[in-house]
Amino acid sequence: LRFDTSHLTITQQQTFTIIMTLIISKWVVCMCLIGASLPISSSCAGKTVLRTGGLSCQDKQTILDEHNRLRQLVALGQVHGQPSAANMMEMIWDDELASMAQRWADTCADNHDAARNVRRFAVGQNIARTWTTRPPGPYDAEPNWRRQISGWFNEVQHYQAGYSRATGHYTQVVWGDTFAVGCGYSFYYDPARGYTKNYVCNYGPSGNLLGYQPYQFGQPSCNSYGMTYSNRYTGLCSRGGFYHLGALCSYVY
Repeated sequence: LRFDTSHLTITQQQTFTIIMTLIISKWVVCMCLIGASLPISSSCAGKTVLRTGGLSCQDKQTILDEHNRLRQLVALGQVHGQPSAANMMEMIWDDELASMAQRWADTCADNHDAARNVRRFAVGQNIARTWTTRPPGPYDAEPNWRRQISGWFNEVQHYQAGYSRATGHYTQVVWGDTFAVGCGYSFYYDPARGYTKNYVCNYGPSGNLLGYQPYQFGQPSCNSYGMTYSNRYTGLCSRGGFYHLGALCSYVY
């Protein structure tokens, strides 16, 4: 394919080259092309959105697996310095939370979404951004959910009883009563920072409630809390399909 870019500025030509590289590499691209009429968030002004559109089935499964793996470690008392959990719930995928997380990821915003609550419950949120000035290769726009979720969890090294902004990502990941998660992701070029991966995860019901511990201490005791034991993760509790809206991918729990 050949395109006439002689009418574009040097910066526009460079942006066009990046876009075509991503398309040819079969990345999922949602571009606001120069001169196009596609609406973008004011937070994305001056940035070039290179990937959006939601997560793959594999991404969703990875997110669930990593959250539940880490929650299981806590529930069984296998995390140094942390007591075991009596009521740690198995997480399930929630399409409504994911849709809201994706919309927020698409805004390129640096802050949390203040309007993320849903009718069913208050919603917690973990966000993160990583960036590099190195031009992306064929797979560099892909999210690394396992690394990012583990990064949130690793705040446990600094955790002390009670809520702290320094460990709020960790406490949300292991909040015992939280059972629904949905995430979104975008990848964009920010002239001030470089190529940016933007991660957003929404959690329901919300954790990090002031005055409450993340979970009930003790050996797993799901029956005592009106739940059954998970048949996938030893030590975690399940409410079955309660509140589950159904995942877009049939094999995602």
